[in-house]
Amino acid sequence: MLSASLLYNYICKRMKKRVCNWVVYGVISLVVFSSCSNDDDTSTCKVENPLEELSWLNEWVNTVTDDYEYIKTAKYLGNDVFYNVYCNPVVNYVSSTYNCEGDFIGFTAELRSEFTANSILWISENSKCSFE
Repeated sequence: MLSASLLYNYICKRMKKRVCNWVVYGVISLVVFSSCSNDDDTSTCKVENPLEELSWLNEWVNTVTDDYEYIKTAKYLGNDVFYNVYCNPVVNYVSSTYNCEGDFIGFTAELRSEFTANSILWISENSKCSFE
């Protein structure tokens, strides 16, 4: 990669200093603004509303009848995943983790240390879970 001074000298070799400065500032501005991205990284599994657009996830939510259970989403090895959490303190449970297609990828307890970007995806209106 060319250093800034080499680039400046190359561009300005035959130009007047004032014109050269404007050209260099223009090139720098072009590089800076063209490198900006307008991609929305807030989507999960490349959909805006996974609860409505992923049929298997919608079915899963509709089968949850316990006010102690809720569903979270996270990144696992760079991929979006979903898992359930059960907040009843007197009940032991096993949480399963699923990918965007609804395929089981493992037990949450074994994978959780590698989760990033955890967030609650769905929780019952009558939830008994406390987040304090």
